[in-house]
Amino acid sequence: MLMTIFKYLFVINAIIFGSMIVYGKCFVFRKKKPQFVSDYCATLAVFLGLYSILSIILVWFLPSTASKLLMLAFGISPFLIGALATYHTEKYFTAIQVILIAASAGYVLL
Repeated sequence: MLMTIFKYLFVINAIIFGSMIVYGKCFVFRKKKPQFVSDYCATLAVFLGLYSILSIILVWFLPSTASKLLMLAFGISPFLIGALATYHTEKYFTAIQVILIAASAGYVLL
């Protein structure tokens, strides 16, 4: 029961987080109002933290070692991608991150 709750919380959070990344990339980060962009980034950071925390919590509930390692990789992937990204490669790494978020949500549902 508890595992099911965490799974659905993770999927909902992953969908919101991925949508916020895409929406922010397309519309928000081009705005000229720094207060709005700052608030959006703070909200995005909350969803990033929830995504990582929920994936690490799911590591404890998953049965096999391979699925535990995969969820751990999903949980730390935003930080690894952020460390590798530069100004010139930011678009590519953003696309990779959104694909990983969608893949993690799909993996948890299956």
